[in-house]
Amino acid sequence: MPHKILTIAGSDTLAGGGLQADLATFSEYGYFGLSVTTAIVTVTPNDFQIFPIAEAIVSAQLDSALALDDIGAIKVGFLPTPAIVRLVAEKLRQVSVPIIVDPVMVFKETSDVDAQNIAVSLTTELLPLATIITPNLREAEILTGQKITTYAGMAEAARQLTTYGVRQVLLKGGALLAGDNAVDVLFDGTATNYLAQAMIPVTQMYHNGAGCTLSASLAANLGQSSDVLTAARDAKDFVWQGIAHGVALNQNFDVGNVWQGARRANL
Repeated sequence: MPHKILTIAGSDTLAGGGLQADLATFSEYGYFGLSVTTAIVTVTPNDFQIFPIAEAIVSAQLDSALALDDIGAIKVGFLPTPAIVRLVAEKLRQVSVPIIVDPVMVFKETSDVDAQNIAVSLTTELLPLATIITPNLREAEILTGQKITTYAGMAEAARQLTTYGVRQVLLKGGALLAGDNAVDVLFDGTATNYLAQAMIPVTQMYHNGAGCTLSASLAANLGQSSDVLTAARDAKDFVWQGIAHGVALNQNFDVGNVWQGARRANL
């Protein structure tokens, strides 16, 4: 029997990110995936819309999922409102499995997200419950109130984020800092590790869902009792393969999706 693993996240109709990417990742690691939908996101070449799910429906989904046993880990993704952040935190105070929080507040397609108020709720309510969080540079800037322009700045931001009560931080640098490598910073509460991987050429822009897939892979690894450094390195490789062999949408989209099955296919 496979162990169960839960994602609490938004639904991406095109399956680039969100719970679709999470469930696909969980399956690759041999889990049976459960999901709680917090929002529905629709994307076209000319439009990007977010439809938050009513709090009562989110609450009912959480009660349903958390009534099950044998859940190995919980990954938390996009929570569209401060009220939903508080609701999720209230429910997760009752669990004792690894909680991986991807504090999704920034979308490249839109700025129409209440990032500042969501950040306040995250830092006061949810981050203290997290085993590890996986912000990107912009999300780390919002959470810390600091501009990040160097690797040393990433390390300091990761350390600062642990002051909110989170035990460990994997800060994703991606391609946003200069250089030939995509560098993430892992701070485990004591030591800082720089995780570098060769940058994929920009002509291969199949990176929709990279952040969601990384945190889902991390959750899968931690649910199997991997140490955090091993889990983070494996997650980076899993995502690298998914970007390198990603899924094109059509000629109207500039970017495509990460393919979670790429490593299994040995491409």
